[in-house]
Formats: sequence, C-alpha cells, structure tokens
Amino acid sequence: MIKDILNVLFPKNCLGCSNLLLQSEEILCLLCRDELPFSQEHLTVDNASMHKFYGKVPIEHASSLLLYSKGGMIQQLIHNLKYKNHPEVSFFLGNIYAHQLSHTNLLTDITAIIPVPLHKNKKKTRGYNQVDGFAKAISTHYNIEINNTLLIKTIKTSSQTTKNRFQRKGSKKEVFEIDQTQLTKEDNHFLLLDDILTTGNTLESCCKKLLQIPNTKITILCLARSI
Repeated sequence: MIKDILNVLFPKNCLGCSNLLLQSEEILCLLCRDELPFSQEHLTVDNASMHKFYGKVPIEHASSLLLYSKGGMIQQLIHNLKYKNHPEVSFFLGNIYAHQLSHTNLLTDITAIIPVPLHKNKKKTRGYNQVDGFAKAISTHYNIEINNTLLIKTIKTSSQTTKNRFQRKGSKKEVFEIDQTQLTKEDNHFLLLDDILTTGNTLESCCKKLLQIPNTKITILCLARSI
C-alpha cells in the first residue's frame, strides 16, 4: 500500500527510454531489458574488446557486457549512471554480467577486483565511482576481494567519450600510480573493471602500472564497448 502511494507521488522512469516504470519494474522497463545489446564477448577469446589491447599490453582476457552506440539506449543508461546520480545502474548491470560469467571459467583464479579509480576531486564532485557497483556485484557473486587502493589516479582527466578521435589518440599521458606499500611477492591475477571501453587508453595505462608488479596477470571486464 505504502509502495503504491510512493509510486504515485514519486513516479520512477526507465533509465533507458525515460518511459514510466510499472510497479514491478526497476531501473529498466521490460521492453528495454529485452532489447539490451549483449555482446557475448565473454564466450570467445578473439573478440573486439580483446583487439583493443593486442600489441599494447599482455592480458589474459578482455570483454564487455553491452554494445554502446551514440544516441542508443546504452548511452542513455550510462549517462544516467555517471551524471544523473544513479549509481544503482552499476550494480544492476554488474549483476547481469556476473550471472553470464558463471557459465565460464574466466574468474576462477582472480585474486582481487580493481575498479578503475577516479581522481579524488572527481569522485568528491560525483559522490561515487561509477564502477563500484559493478565491482560489488562481481565480488558478491564470486566472493572475490575488492581492492580500491592499490591503483591511484593522480591526474584529473575528462571522459574519453567526449573527445574526438585525434584527442583520444593524444591522451596517453600516465595518470595512474601504484601504492607501493601493498606490493607482495605473491602471484596476482587482477580483474580490472571499467564502465565504457572506447580506445582502451585508460585501461592500457592501468595495465602498464599493474604489470610492474612481479608475477601479475590481468583480465579486463567493461560494462559496455563503443561501436
């Protein structure tokens, strides 16, 4: 009864198409859920996300949950996640991905989950890291520790999705550092998580820093890949 009243007073809209959600719907309406453009890249070794890193950094695997196109539903969804104070989108999509990945052995030897960090100023302004919900969903499903402090962003940068092709090519300045106090001699297989894979420059920079740690392997997962 109370929920019905709240739905009338504070109606919720689909974060994919902006239509009014039914009482039984959360985050996305049923139509948008049915139309989610899944990449299925986690089922193949040779995929478009993996191609982003060929000849740049040695990684075990890379894949993205969804396909992101300008003007599409996923752009709207990610925009709500990053700029409209809807961090719940990250956990929602991460939970979907966690269930898809359960049909593979990609995460069987992961030692820690590392969300790509935000600069402290950007995180303070936004109030959250848009990848944290994704990390929490994977961590909860697979019982893997999240490490939010090993990788540190030292230079504030703008989103890759707002840059043109030439600006993206020129944005390879190193902006990440490693917390040296956490280094150990143990074998590491880090699961590096990000929201959108565009050029791969940001993730490449993260990988280069993490691979400076001896006995380290990296697998990359993203919520979406631009097409």
